[in-house]
Amino acid sequence: TVSYRSRPAALCAARLAVGAMPAAGLDYYQILGAARSASRADIQHAFRKAALKWHPERAADLAEAETRFPQVCEAYDVLSHPARRAIFDEYGETGLKRGIPDGSGGFTGGRYVFSATPDEVFAQFFGTLSPFADLLGPLEGGPPPDLYSELTGMTLIKRATKPPPLVIEVPITLGEIFLGATKKVCFTRRVLRPDRTTEEREEAVSLRVIPGWEDGTVVTYPNAGDESLDAEPQDVQLRVATQPGGAWSRDGSTLFYRVELTLAEALTGKVVSVPTFDDRVLSLPVTQIVAPGVTKLVKGEGLPDPATGGKGDLVLTFSTAFPTSLTPVQKSALLNILP
Repeated sequence: TVSYRSRPAALCAARLAVGAMPAAGLDYYQILGAARSASRADIQHAFRKAALKWHPERAADLAEAETRFPQVCEAYDVLSHPARRAIFDEYGETGLKRGIPDGSGGFTGGRYVFSATPDEVFAQFFGTLSPFADLLGPLEGGPPPDLYSELTGMTLIKRATKPPPLVIEVPITLGEIFLGATKKVCFTRRVLRPDRTTEEREEAVSLRVIPGWEDGTVVTYPNAGDESLDAEPQDVQLRVATQPGGAWSRDGSTLFYRVELTLAEALTGKVVSVPTFDDRVLSLPVTQIVAPGVTKLVKGEGLPDPATGGKGDLVLTFSTAFPTSLTPVQKSALLNILP
C-alpha cells in the first residue's frame, strides 16, 4: 500500500537525481568561476572577469574564445535571473531547457532558450561593445585614446570617417521655380580603382526642381562624391540658388513685380500688363494715386506652395520716374492744378 506521504518522497528522490545533472550538462557556476552559494554581486563580479577574459577581441586563443564567450554570456543570462537560477539549482541545465520533471517520466513547465546574442548580453552589462572599456573607457562614438596600443599591445582598426559633403550651388530661375524643371548637374569626383589608387571621373546627376521650392533648398545624393581608402564615400549636396529675374523677385511663395511709372501715370492711373511665367498676361488697373511705398496685391498669382498645394500672392511694387526738368509754363500749370 502506498501512502499519500510516499509520493512527495518519491518526487523528492527524482528531484535529487535530476539535481545532479549539472555535471552532465553545462555547469553555469563552473563556467563563470563562481560558487553555487554566490550572491548576486558575486555573480556579477564573476561575469565581468570571465566576459573580459574570453571576449573574442581580447582572448589569446580565438578558437577557444568563440566557444567560451557564448557560454559565459548564457551562464550570466541564467544565474542573474532569480527564477532561472532557482530552476537550474534544482534541476540543472536539462530541467531548465526541457522542463521540470513531473514524477512520471515526463516534463512540465516552460523551457529556457538563450535568445539574446552574446554581444547583447555583454553590451547590456558593460554599457558598450568594447572589450577594453575596463582599461580605456567606452570607445564607441569617439577616437581611441593615445595609450591604446601601449596598454593593449594591439592596434585598433581605424574607423572610416565621413568627409564633409561636396556642395554644388545650382542656379535656378524664378520661371523654373514657378513651373518646375529638371536640371543636369555635372561634377568631377575621385573614385577608387581595383589597385586601391584613385582616378578622377566626370559624373552627372539629375535634379528635379519641385515647383515652389524655397531658395537654398538642399538635395543630398548619398555617397556620390569622392572615394578614398580611409574614409566613407563623400555625399554630394545640390543647393538651389534663385537667380535675379529682372523685375521679378520673391519672398517665400510671394512674388514681387516692379512696375515703372511716369509721374503722370502715378498721378492719373494706368492699366499695367504683367507677363506671367506660364505665358499669360495679367491686365491690372492701377486707379489710385501711386505715392511712395504704395503696393497692389493680387491674390493667388504667386509661386506654388508645396506645403499647401495652393499658390502665394503677387505684389506689384512701383517706381516713379520724375522729369528731369520743367518749363516755366509747365510749372505754372502744375501750381494751378495741384493743391
